[in-house]
Amino acid sequence: MSKSIYILQALRTPIGSPAKGLKDYSAAQLGSIVIKEIVRRSKIKAGSIDEVVLGNTVGAGTGQNLARQAAVMAGLPVSIPAYTVNNVCGAGLQSVFLAAQAIQAGHASLVLAGGTESATHCPFLSSAQGKDKKPVAFQESLLQDGLLCPLTGKRMGDLAEWLARDSGISRQAQDRFAWESHRRAVEAQSGGKFRQEIVSVKMTADEFFKDDDRPRKNIKLETLAALPAAFVKNGCVTAGNSSVPSDGAAAVVAASEEAVKKEKLKPLARILGYAAVAVEPQKVFTAAVPAIEKCLKQCRLSLTDIDLFEISEAFAVQAIYTQQTLKIPEKKINIYGGDIALGHPLGAAGTRILVTLTQALVQEEKKLGLVCICLGGGGCLAMIIENTVGSQI
Repeated sequence: MSKSIYILQALRTPIGSPAKGLKDYSAAQLGSIVIKEIVRRSKIKAGSIDEVVLGNTVGAGTGQNLARQAAVMAGLPVSIPAYTVNNVCGAGLQSVFLAAQAIQAGHASLVLAGGTESATHCPFLSSAQGKDKKPVAFQESLLQDGLLCPLTGKRMGDLAEWLARDSGISRQAQDRFAWESHRRAVEAQSGGKFRQEIVSVKMTADEFFKDDDRPRKNIKLETLAALPAAFVKNGCVTAGNSSVPSDGAAAVVAASEEAVKKEKLKPLARILGYAAVAVEPQKVFTAAVPAIEKCLKQCRLSLTDIDLFEISEAFAVQAIYTQQTLKIPEKKINIYGGDIALGHPLGAAGTRILVTLTQALVQEEKKLGLVCICLGGGGCLAMIIENTVGSQI
């Protein structure tokens, strides 16, 4: 990094399961809720924000430029430009890459970056043919634009099954990982670990949605073991050891060192570096390994330097493969649970893990953290941050 770039604040909504806790909110509305609160907690003037960048994966039916909608809904000055990014599940983290690049280039000092998604509101798509233009086929936009790899013609779950077979990762290992994800998330939720990162969402005049919908308090390994294969007959990837596309939004405020010093701000973290890689589309869930290695190399760090890892849990097999291949201690990975327990709002998933990592470093008084998320088509993004709370800027 040629310049120091800081994260002033990192927030998210609770994650809602489809058609449940956040069913009444669109992706743009969810984004606006986080934007409004993150500006308040960052103690910055709304007018000082140079631009807004939001990730979103399933754009069908969301209207023009979702990021612009969210920014205006949040009450930001209409003079602040905004744009939307689609990099599948990496969209939310890609937005932070772009914020950092804008600051490094000297084009911005304060950028609000994040992601938002509403699986509940993903529409059906129809294709019309012939003179009468009548719909002749219907497809779920969530599947078509979010969960199906057009380069392989396979669903992401099919590619997870391929990895399980190729790497020899068992059904039992996947189920145990999923069980542990729920256990950690429930423990974190009951222990108040998410309070600093979650923005409550107003449901009625007297009711607020404050906690993630999904973590299962009483989940048992026997229950997970009894679930049928979800993608391949006699397969090992199930609904229980996979994440669920969900509703939610997350965001951070990225700032230049000059802005931090000028406004006497107290950032939570500093971005040390980031990396993107690509592999064969079929091998998408192996991509976290080279992404992490590349990011570490760019930051001149070793794996043992990292205190906490947030690795997206699209599927248990993917996280297990990454952990085993790189020999990452289990106690350092997703210490508050992950996507399997919390849910996986596609466009927000990359920012959500960054938000959780940022707050976890502060709460656990750790120094360095790494986030990593694979994305359809064979890509992967990784970023390393440093806890700066209490540090002299």
